[in-house]
Amino acid sequence: MAYKKSGETRDRILNAAAELFSERGYYETGIGDIAQAAGIGRASFYYYFDDKEKAARALFDSYADLIYAAADRVLAGLAADAEADAEAGAEADAGAGERLNPVILGVFVEYILLFRFIALNKATHAVYYDLVNYADYDAANMERLKRTTYKATKGLASEYGKTLSDDELSAFIVTTNAQAKSIFKAIVNGILGFSLFEATDYFFRHAVLPDIPIPEAEYRASLAKAFELCEGISLD
Repeated sequence: MAYKKSGETRDRILNAAAELFSERGYYETGIGDIAQAAGIGRASFYYYFDDKEKAARALFDSYADLIYAAADRVLAGLAADAEADAEAGAEADAGAGERLNPVILGVFVEYILLFRFIALNKATHAVYYDLVNYADYDAANMERLKRTTYKATKGLASEYGKTLSDDELSAFIVTTNAQAKSIFKAIVNGILGFSLFEATDYFFRHAVLPDIPIPEAEYRASLAKAFELCEGISLD
């Protein structure tokens, strides 16, 4: 009978890689180090991953999956609260404060969690800063991003009076990627002393708001609410 790959062993490899990348850095960690920390032989590592980069990318993807799942849970809870308020009637509605755009909140929550758990996470630095560059993507990759991660961008811009062409959306994707990396790598390298809130605010104002011109009061309320929603979230 053919040997089947074990999900538990794969997880051990990724957990070992995360710990070692955090402690030593991606470039200072070898495949043998990961295999030893995972309690497997070097040959077993290659049974699951072709090389260290593939393992690092799988680790990155696992964090991204957890982040998007966490964001979905937060926003589902927010929608449930809004529905409960609506069912409670106009009086409860009046005291609930300004209703914020749920799509904006979703975008903000995802960015905050991505910055916290990927851009500022030593386990994912190599992939985030060195191995994923949207400007190098081909047309197929850009179309995939437009259908998935950035699927709401055109509609969201339109809600605030801005029409984005396909080329403008592509430019939005590559420039927001570049600006986020520049800001957070400067923080990681100790040349920028922004807090997570300050860095996120700077990023949104310089990379997002020019193409999605959210009114200032709504933007500030949405950002504050998004950070509130992200409090206490852990990927463990």
